[in-house]
Amino acid sequence: MRARTALRGWVAAGLVLAASLFGSAPMTPAASAEAPAGTPPVRILSYNACGNAENCQSEMTTAAWADGLQGHITDWDSDVVALQEMCKGQYDALRGRLPGYAGVWASKQKADRCGKWGDDKSFGQVLLIKGVQQTEITPMSAEVTPDGFTGEKRSVVCAKAPLDGRTVLACGTHLRQDAATQNDTPALMARIDGWANGLPVVMTGDFNSVPRHTNLDPVFAGLPGTLSFEEASGRDQQYFTPECTASGATVCRTGAPTAWDSANGQYGPKFDLALFTPQDFGDLRSSTVDTHLTKAPDHLLLRTAASFRQRPQVPGDLTGDGLPDLLAVQADGSLRLYPGIAGGRFGAYKVIGASGFAGADVSHRGDWTGDGREDVIARIGDELWIYPNTGQGRLGERMPMRERPTGWGQATVLAVGDIDGDGQPDLVGRSGGGLFLHRGTVGTVPALPRDAVALSAGSLWKDYDILAPGDVNKDGRSDLWARGADGKLLQFLSAGAAALPGSTELGSAPAASHPLAGTVGDLDGDGRADLLLTTAPQDPGTGDLMFLAGTGTGLAQPVRIGENGWRWIQSIR
Repeated sequence: MRARTALRGWVAAGLVLAASLFGSAPMTPAASAEAPAGTPPVRILSYNACGNAENCQSEMTTAAWADGLQGHITDWDSDVVALQEMCKGQYDALRGRLPGYAGVWASKQKADRCGKWGDDKSFGQVLLIKGVQQTEITPMSAEVTPDGFTGEKRSVVCAKAPLDGRTVLACGTHLRQDAATQNDTPALMARIDGWANGLPVVMTGDFNSVPRHTNLDPVFAGLPGTLSFEEASGRDQQYFTPECTASGATVCRTGAPTAWDSANGQYGPKFDLALFTPQDFGDLRSSTVDTHLTKAPDHLLLRTAASFRQRPQVPGDLTGDGLPDLLAVQADGSLRLYPGIAGGRFGAYKVIGASGFAGADVSHRGDWTGDGREDVIARIGDELWIYPNTGQGRLGERMPMRERPTGWGQATVLAVGDIDGDGQPDLVGRSGGGLFLHRGTVGTVPALPRDAVALSAGSLWKDYDILAPGDVNKDGRSDLWARGADGKLLQFLSAGAAALPGSTELGSAPAASHPLAGTVGDLDGDGRADLLLTTAPQDPGTGDLMFLAGTGTGLAQPVRIGENGWRWIQSIR
């Protein structure tokens, strides 16, 4: 076991400093230190390694340097590691010591002094992700320096990857120290927002600006309605400015020093930042450690930690506002999202899938990816797809349902929530042979690993519309509604992973007068599931949407909540 440097415990605001923070750096690496008890589970490490610069490049052998940094990475139990100013030889040596990590190497330049570390003189940035295979991450990188700047171009490197059971966008960057007129951050934020598409984001690196500098205004102001950040040490009051303290603010754009101030002979500016999307992460903590891995003081190693926020889930809610939403497939193959609004109504739709959904079974009920958001399931042709909800109802890159990705061409598929009560979302499939339960498994690769269970056999089900009202009787299991060919609306209470018991009748809505039937669960917020129906068009282009409130024993009289145009909708779920 390595010797440990003495660390103060987490202070109330959440900052730890190495005891040797303002000391000079010896020529041998400092001992690493394990995370204090109670450190949140999501662990991030960022470090400017000074692999090439003459004034601070390490005089150690490649093996000794890599051993030293590997100790800090493993002792912090780092989930994400972002390294700047790295030479390829350093990266190769470090990867050999971290077999449990996937890596992203980004370089567009050579540096002669990188020859110290190996034959490859490439110079760039590194991102390491713990606990995943290389094939499980999606790497990406881009320059963020504005056009017309003739100096060294700076960039951001990211990876979409599972982190503590949730898919996140993890990023590292190294920006220029320039005037605001040459600011890299607008392009940086545009790239991150486009790549994340609503995913939780962790971004860290050497920003070459203190948090209060105008260069970082775009980062902290964010992009309206999509992306903004909180810095990990922004709540540490010992670094607050007098203005922050006087105002009573709980967050301030300050923090612990991380970069060497040669003029004053100590660590002074905070150039190294760790940024988290605040809607996704809480309990932010930060610490700095002097690694002594450079021949002269340069950058402290930045260690941060956070916890994922738990989002309260409302069945049917895709936008995250606590109200159930409606998905509708349009005749042109586009997918519309109608956001739920107060009073049992829907707001104006937005198109969340431009094409490819004609004739598809599209439904939403249940969080399949484990990120706290309800996802979308689509049977398209013979294939079954999961469309992750990346926030505000936006859809991420689709993935095939594991175990059963194909073979669905003769089935109508519906995401119904948790029918068997095991805490995992389920599907039902209707075919000529009856109605079947397909029990799901949540994760970064959602699956249907178990054999199908017959809920009800018989060819009668091929003529039924199957609806997902949620847990009607509050027993922890999702129930089913069905509309028969005769128009009768039936309720089937779940018996778990077993055949459905007998039904009760809720009312009648013949398909001739009401072509489509659907439900988003409890739309009006009274605790009872409600029904949606479309009316048969009387003139070209017409057809209305009707709302029938649940009464507990049946359905109330229909109320028109959408006029005209529903004739061109193929399904409502």
